[in-house]
Amino acid sequence: MEITYKAVGINETAEWGDYDHLMQKWEGLGKSMAKNLIREMRDNKDFQKYVFNPTHKLVFINYEGFKSFIEWKTRNRFK
Repeated sequence: MEITYKAVGINETAEWGDYDHLMQKWEGLGKSMAKNLIREMRDNKDFQKYVFNPTHKLVFINYEGFKSFIEWKTRNRFK
C-alpha cells in the first residue's frame, strides 16, 4: 500500500511524510541514518509526538519536529 500526499490548495504544503519524502527534503540523508534518527526521536519523550506509526510498516514524520530534533541533537552533541 502506498499513500501519497496531494495538496488540496495551491499554497498548502505537506507537514508530515515518510522516510522517502524526508530524504528528499534533507538531501544527503540516507534511509538507514533516517531510521536511526527516527528511532532516537521515538525514544525521546520530547520528540516522540512527531513520529506516528499507525502500522508496523507505515510511518509519518513531522518535518518541523524532525528539524527541531536535529537542532537539539546538534546542541547536545558533546554533553
